[in-house]
Amino acid sequence: MTAWDLFSIAAQRWLIALLGVLLTVAMVVVVSDAQPSYLAQVRVVLLPPASAQPNGYTDAGGSLISLAGVVALTVEGADVSAEAVSEDVTLTGEGRRQGYTVRQPNSGGQWQYRFDEPILDVQAVGSTPADAERQLDAALRRVDSALADIQDGEDVPEASRVRTVLNPEVAQVTEVGGSVARAMLATTVLGLLLTVSVLGYLGPRRRERSAAPIGRR
Repeated sequence: MTAWDLFSIAAQRWLIALLGVLLTVAMVVVVSDAQPSYLAQVRVVLLPPASAQPNGYTDAGGSLISLAGVVALTVEGADVSAEAVSEDVTLTGEGRRQGYTVRQPNSGGQWQYRFDEPILDVQAVGSTPADAERQLDAALRRVDSALADIQDGEDVPEASRVRTVLNPEVAQVTEVGGSVARAMLATTVLGLLLTVSVLGYLGPRRRERSAAPIGRR
């Protein structure tokens, strides 16, 4: 099919061609209004108490790692096991644009959990950098509260309590989202290709049959 054939079909089926152009323009407008998301991320590292006084959560090997899991479970609820996936997974990668999550990084792959360090991966996402930071602060407060409640329940003395530090000390906030210009261009090309495909499938209008010739007398 040549370009002239396509123009001829578009002229004959102008309503369909117009509809395709209008839908393409509408999609481009929607894409142009899409706002980026901002991801804030930091790790909470659990440390043994500064004093030499005993603490049941730090006596045995791996206790801090187990405690980190309990804190994540307390903050996230019963679905935390489903969230304990690869540490490369982010909230924005899951399609979320608001909220936070607290996970215990899993180094064992998708089918087998293995937790090697007493750390929690805390992520928050928002529509602005400030919004993402507010979400992250709320998540960190939940972590501190959960850790305090767990140790309060065991009457752990203040000097023997598990401590936390942030790594890095200042959370990293990054903008997530592709180029709006490239997205608009891709949407335009896709919309026009779909329109051309529909026109090519329908083809030119069939000419109406001429009236039957008048029979001879």
